[in-house]
Amino acid sequence: MIALGCGHQDYARLQRALLQHDLPPGPSTDLPSDYQVGPGDVLAIRFNLRPEWNGEYLVWPHGCIVLPEAGALPVHGHTTDEIAELIREQSADEVGLVFVEVRRFENQQVYLFGEIQGGSRAIPYHGPETLAQLLQRAGGLTPDADPTSIRVHRLYGSNGEEEIIRVNLLAVLYAQDRQQNIYIRPYDRIVVSRNSWACLRACLPRAWKNLLSAGLTFQNGNGLYSSP
Repeated sequence: MIALGCGHQDYARLQRALLQHDLPPGPSTDLPSDYQVGPGDVLAIRFNLRPEWNGEYLVWPHGCIVLPEAGALPVHGHTTDEIAELIREQSADEVGLVFVEVRRFENQQVYLFGEIQGGSRAIPYHGPETLAQLLQRAGGLTPDADPTSIRVHRLYGSNGEEEIIRVNLLAVLYAQDRQQNIYIRPYDRIVVSRNSWACLRACLPRAWKNLLSAGLTFQNGNGLYSSP
């Protein structure tokens, strides 16, 4: 027999935990450092011996930044460390130490699928952020989501080999499991599965669906959104 419960309250609790400002940190060893710069990104560059050149530099559609005196420098497809070295080489080491960071990420995207507020869509990659931070930025999950079954599909190498990382969001939010709160990378595909009750509900007779729309909801024995 299926029991009636307070699933909406559990969902509201999950949303509050996810949308709060102080989210659990990600793994201490997983911070991505190989982001490749592209058109639309904005770089913050500091020069040890030429502080008057310090500032923000837009990566133009042709993949270059324009430096004072040194002129255009192709940076598309390079990491920040590689760009710093390219600047030193083009400037004949007259600039001293060079420090480069990406101030705004506009070049690459992350793809959302499934039970996410706002629906399936692509959103801009915003640099190093955890899965919880990304879901927070997206607006959280829908009431039909299964927070214990989230998949991150990630491609590697020129052959496009795929890795699937499975995440239990309840463990991240309630048990502070930082190892599961992975850092998102450009072009990751995040898939939030539908919970078993939502799948069952789709097969129910119209009378049951009308009953649910009046404010009742089903809940499994363990409580889908309760702490692990």
